[in-house]
Amino acid sequence: MHIFKKYDETKGILILTHKEFPILINYLYYIKKKYFILVHNGSVNIPYFNNFIDLNMVTYEQYNKYNNNNLITYTSRNFLNFIFNNKENINYINKKLFEILNKYNIKFNENHFDYLKNNEKKFDFICVNRASIEKKTYDLLNYIIKYTKLNPNIKSCFIILEQNINDNYYKSIVNLWNNNKIDNILFIDTHVITIEKNYFKGFIAEELSYFYKSSKIYMHSCEEEGESRTIHEALCCGCKVLAKKNMKGGGLDYLNTNNSLLYNYNNYLIKMKEILDSYENYNYDLELFKNLNEEFTIDKFVNILYNKLNYNNIYSYLDFKSKLNTNNLAFSLPGHNLIVPWYNLGKPTADILTVKQYEEFTKFI
Repeated sequence: MHIFKKYDETKGILILTHKEFPILINYLYYIKKKYFILVHNGSVNIPYFNNFIDLNMVTYEQYNKYNNNNLITYTSRNFLNFIFNNKENINYINKKLFEILNKYNIKFNENHFDYLKNNEKKFDFICVNRASIEKKTYDLLNYIIKYTKLNPNIKSCFIILEQNINDNYYKSIVNLWNNNKIDNILFIDTHVITIEKNYFKGFIAEELSYFYKSSKIYMHSCEEEGESRTIHEALCCGCKVLAKKNMKGGGLDYLNTNNSLLYNYNNYLIKMKEILDSYENYNYDLELFKNLNEEFTIDKFVNILYNKLNYNNIYSYLDFKSKLNTNNLAFSLPGHNLIVPWYNLGKPTADILTVKQYEEFTKFI
């Protein structure tokens, strides 16, 4: 839940996650008197169409499929932090990259990842994933290992962002790596990197951005997910994307023949070579970046709400905008902002799923 605008002399705006709506539906009658209600559909779920919901935030795939007036094509991936960009000099990027590796005492083979050669991208391929069956993380590591064995000069970075280290699927990925270690694959298991007071383990956004920025191709293996934030972070940082052709959800929304290539189980080795060979002629799409970065998208989103919810009959645009909480929308909209007062400690999201959480939340509206 994100309180986008608090109720004052006019109705406020609440943005629920798609997980919260079924839980809170019995309370929405009372909330609706004071608030417009939006649902953030960062998933492949069917948008909610009923009298309680004023607008659904959806991917292009959902928008085209359901074609309803209460759908708007903005989700959390449209509000990425500006740190995910392609503006920095490669020498500076690599300097920052090696500072991060040294900060966390992450070992790398200097013969393959020469920190003195800072005028080139360090990785041909990068993968950033949770250890999850849904993410096909095991398959993805297997693809990278097989391709590298056939092409020994290829350099890759494989990052697991967070995971339950007691989970059997996680253990199978670690075992796959331990049985196939290759010097020019930098395998980073980030459960050893702990961010204070944070459920998730891994790099902070700024640190992660430098891994993308020093990589040519971002390879993705998930076949069904909502927005795929990592695909869009990588695009903004200058990577081309190699993704599954059969992927459902919003991951394919911004992919095209210029910035990506699609593969399947049978042709991934061919497609890996093909997209890597094409990188030299890649033209970074600044207009696409402007559709994904919060510095350009917040005003567009606010303007939609200003007109669709008829605040234009009450406030000037600037007065309306001054009443909104637009901070960190990339994490707040999908319930990933874990510093809200109703967060249930130890859970991966701040979704309101219990009566106790709802009671705490109501103190702020």
